[in-house]
Amino acid sequence: MTKQPRWAPDPETYAARKLTTNDTYREVADRDAQLRDTGVWWTEVDTARILPSDTDRAWRRFRASLPELIWNAARLEGNSFTLPEIRSLLDGDTVGGHRTAEELQVLALSEAYETLRDLIGYGRFHIDKSTSDRLNRIVARHETLDAGRFRGEGTLRRNGSELLRARFATLQERLAETGDPRLQALIYLCSATRTGFYAGGNLRTALLMANGILISNGFDALTVPYVRRLELDHALDTLVTTDDATELMAFVTDCAASEV
Repeated sequence: MTKQPRWAPDPETYAARKLTTNDTYREVADRDAQLRDTGVWWTEVDTARILPSDTDRAWRRFRASLPELIWNAARLEGNSFTLPEIRSLLDGDTVGGHRTAEELQVLALSEAYETLRDLIGYGRFHIDKSTSDRLNRIVARHETLDAGRFRGEGTLRRNGSELLRARFATLQERLAETGDPRLQALIYLCSATRTGFYAGGNLRTALLMANGILISNGFDALTVPYVRRLELDHALDTLVTTDDATELMAFVTDCAASEV
């Protein structure tokens, strides 16, 4: 598989790298630059908790864990489908007892993850606006008319879209200067979630993009277990109210370590 992996606040309501001797990043003095480039700041990130694998193994584990990834992402949005029901739905069976909107949400998540799988598999995943737009267009297509377009680019056009495109460009530049793909993924996840590029589906889209970064570089996909939803809500509240991404970064990496 060929590897080619290379932000307005208005948040939505809600080749494997060898580990270095020190994978904890401290950037307190760089807070102003962090905020300028990404819209968030952080003080310390222990990326060593996201363990390296190899691209083929990460790829196989990602494909095998798709139902669980979809279920956790759906449950975090309040979806009542159980994991066995999602497996049945993804197999083409009819599952009763749920609102149509919930079924459509699950199917959209499934298509988005399958699209991410194909992008990675064909070496076409990139950290760019078109990739993010494509994934959001799928994830949020049943929730907003402007799915796949930054806020201000769609039906309610306004100047804010220029600020969002500029923010995305500075985020890309920051990530290009970040050597560790684990830190790249964490920065992207927090920045895109805090900024809220889209009218809907921001967290789901940011997690898809972050996982694209990780899998393309030989790390397993991140997932936030539904049972840890309260911890996620607290970390998101901290992010939204203070722009401090440290808690969310630590929480996500802890989730990754717990999955090992």
